[in-house]
Order: sequence, then C-alpha cells, then structure tokens
Amino acid sequence: MSEDIEKFFLDRGCLIEEKAIAEIEKRGGIEYIRKNEKKIDFSSPIFALSDLPTVNEFSIVKEFHLDGYPGISESFVDIFRNRYQFLHSKLNERSKNHFFSPISKVKRDNGVVFASGMVAEYSAPTTGYGILEIEDETSSIKVILPKTYKDVIIKDEVIGVSGQFSRDGTAIFAENVYRPEVSKEPSLNGSSVKVMVVSDIHVGSKNFIEDSFLNMIDYVNTQGVSFVVMNGDLVDGIGVYPDQESDLAINDINLQYRKFAGLISRFNSNVRVIVIPGNHDIVYPTEPQNPLPKEINAMFPPNVTSLSNPVWVEIGGRIFLLYHGTSIFDFLEAIPGMTLNDTDKVMVEMLKRGHLAPEYGKNLSFIPLKSDYYLIDPVPDVLVTGHVHSHSITTHKGILAINASTFQEQTNYQRMMNFNPKPAIGTLVDTYDLSATAVKF
Repeated sequence: MSEDIEKFFLDRGCLIEEKAIAEIEKRGGIEYIRKNEKKIDFSSPIFALSDLPTVNEFSIVKEFHLDGYPGISESFVDIFRNRYQFLHSKLNERSKNHFFSPISKVKRDNGVVFASGMVAEYSAPTTGYGILEIEDETSSIKVILPKTYKDVIIKDEVIGVSGQFSRDGTAIFAENVYRPEVSKEPSLNGSSVKVMVVSDIHVGSKNFIEDSFLNMIDYVNTQGVSFVVMNGDLVDGIGVYPDQESDLAINDINLQYRKFAGLISRFNSNVRVIVIPGNHDIVYPTEPQNPLPKEINAMFPPNVTSLSNPVWVEIGGRIFLLYHGTSIFDFLEAIPGMTLNDTDKVMVEMLKRGHLAPEYGKNLSFIPLKSDYYLIDPVPDVLVTGHVHSHSITTHKGILAINASTFQEQTNYQRMMNFNPKPAIGTLVDTYDLSATAVKF
C-alpha cells in the first residue's frame, strides 16, 4: 500500500515523508488520498505530515447546562434515586449467572441471596470484619464483609453483594461484592485523528510556563494534530485560595483571559480547540459547571469551542469524557495509601464504580439535579481528568484514562504540601487505535 501512495505523490511531482505515508495508511490508504485530493496541496517538493488536511469535525454527545439538561430539582433525592436505579440495572446487565434484587424485594431464606444497594455507612475493618449498611429507595440492611475482603468501599457508591442472611434476618454475611464496572471492547477505528490533551494552563500565574505552552502550540501546528483538548483551569483566577494575589502575574481575570485568548490564537485556524472550565475559571464553584460565559468566549478565535464540565464529545469516532477532576481528592481521601501520584489508580476506581464522584458532601459540591449527571453514561473510549497537576496514562477494561498535565510550575502551596507536579507534558491520542503518547514540552 505504501508504494501506491508514494507513486501517487511522485506522479504529481513531489516526494512524501514516511510519517505522512503512515498517517495516510491509518486514514484509509490510497482511497483516502483519492477522496481528498482536492484538499491536498502538491506544490511542495516534499510532502510532510503537517501538509495533510486536518479532521476538524466533532459532535457533542452529552453536555450540561444550568438552564437546560438535565434540569434542576428541589432536592438531592432525585440524584440518588436515579443513581441507584441506573447502577442497579448495570449490575444486572453485567451479571451472567444471577440477578440482583433491591433490598426490599430480597427473600429472606436459607439460600444465597443477591442484593444491590447504595452504601449509606461503612466501617473499615481494623482486625476483624468490615461492616456496612446499604439501602435502596425504601429499605436498608447491614452487610458483614468477609475477613478476606481487601477492596475499599466508598460511601454513596452502588454495589451488589451475594451471601446469606443472619439467623434473625437483619444482616447479610457477604461472600462477594460486585460493582457496575464500565468497559469497552478494544477495536480499531476507521480513521486516525490526532488529539492533544492538556489541562490546568493557569495563565495569569507567576508560575505559568509560557515557553512550554508555546512549544506545545508549535508541535500541534506542525505534527498533523487536528484537535486540542484543554481540560479546565485555563487561567489562574482571582481569590481562589488565600493570599493568591502574591502568586499572580496578572491581577485582573479579564486580562488573564485576554492573555489566554492571545496565546491560543496562535494555533492554526484548522486546529479545533475544545476548552472546559475548572475550579479556577470564572464559573460558579458547584458542579456540574456551565461553559464559560459568552463574554469570555467572545475573546476566543472561531476555532475554539467552550463546553461544560463534565462533557461527552465524539472525535474521530471515539467518545471522550472530559472532566476537570475535583472529585479526585475525594477518592484520595477515601482510599488509604493513595497519593497525588496515583491518579491512574483513581481513574480506575471511577470506572469500577461507573461514576465520576460517588461520595456526597466532601471536596465536591453538587447542584441538585433531576438525574445524576456524573454517571459514566455513555461509556467513553477515553476518560480525561486534570486538576491535580500530575500526569498519568492507563487503560482499564478497554478504556483509555488520562490525567492530563499542567503548564504551571510548583506553587508555594504545593511546596508546603510536599507535592511535586509533573508540568508541561502533553498526551497525544490517536483515535485509530487509542494509542497515547506523552510529549514533553
């Protein structure tokens, strides 16, 4: 196939780089070139990867808006009811040999029972058994975990248990614990689209690494990258944490966004840039968060699209779930021994639970909605987080999980917390095979 491609270009008076040939083969080979011949400039003596037309169409699969989907509720009951009903059904979809029943419908007999519920209380074992209470919409029951059970239970997650009732019928002695884990069958895609994933830019901070950010833009413009995802904290903001003023190079948030807009205007116009807000951006602190305000979006060039946090988008036939990642700290606090260097493990825990942020009332504050927007539905091909200024790439059950790097050097607060960030690393994703490559800038 590569010989056909090379001859196609030679017949039109130019040589072609090997990288460009490899990319064309991923996009469909000689048929791709024939279909897109009118979009290709053959005037250069050597055709480079960057000369290939970019693929710049994407679609929004699911997006939050405060005045629209999924609607505001008068209480948090709707969220938890929707969460339980949805994840209960997912437990039964994943199960091949048994059916989980709500607690209120489980028959109290001498056989093995299968029940599902949301974790209301949990006491981690010290030397003996772990004890938890699970509840459905009308009932609750105590569950005694086996001594051999070592996994971590998180409050408000939905689980299934199998076991036998105690003699008085007030507890279940569990033999196994099940989760509504999300997964995808690995597959090759029909097209190859390059997506650069970054996060936590923090323009306006004295610690913003502008040179590395510009290097990233140059890489995108010259290496055939079609999309850039910026996963929140685009600017450093104002008053986000105590004494932040001493860390700022730009003390006006509008000027911070103007500076950011000027930087991203350096992307080639055919590169699509998708931005979502984070906790440092000019949005309300509760989640989910609206896209950036229209007066901020008006500063950006037309190839930039501002979406909600979280949001599901389809790029090159793959679904990307973009979530800034405030709940990462909730997972770190709930799971003993985990540190800020364990973001890959945290994202696996999200996927195991089918939920981005199970625990209510800790670091993440929710808006009461008519349904639980943080359910991992639809199941993505790629899950992206940021927020903690680390970097990791992992794959779990066919899903690529990326904790995207920052463009901010270590702050005084991070130094005080003895945390060393991993800045200026982009993650290049190829939608063809979901390969992910770390690129240091």
